[in-house]
Amino acid sequence: MPYSHLNLGVCALALALAGCAAPQPLPFRLIDPAAKVHRGTLYPETRGIEVAVDGRKYSGFYIVATGIGISHPIMIGPYFAPDTVTTYTSNQARAHLTAEGGPPLNCQFLFDGPRAVGECRTPEGAVYQLVAEGK
Repeated sequence: MPYSHLNLGVCALALALAGCAAPQPLPFRLIDPAAKVHRGTLYPETRGIEVAVDGRKYSGFYIVATGIGISHPIMIGPYFAPDTVTTYTSNQARAHLTAEGGPPLNCQFLFDGPRAVGECRTPEGAVYQLVAEGK
């Protein structure tokens, strides 16, 4: 293979890999009932989540809501077309966070690219607002 073709192949591979880069961590703010801001991070690649609240490091995971849609086509002539099954992912997520010596935080949030909004609650009913505004 001539050198110029090899060089073009390497460039095409590099561009393809650059387009498949892993999602970057997303910083967020958790705002407590007294309006105190706590800093945290969402990790889309592993669906992990961490936040420091009053000296305790909370960590856990989040699950994105998914579902299945099935379409039943109408009869076309003497034949039925096959059913279509589609799996979809929504922009809704739930998380469960724990920290040694602290109450668990159960979170629900919506995300849209580098933005997220929602809330976390303790078993006692304290509500924290979750806000992320990435680039």
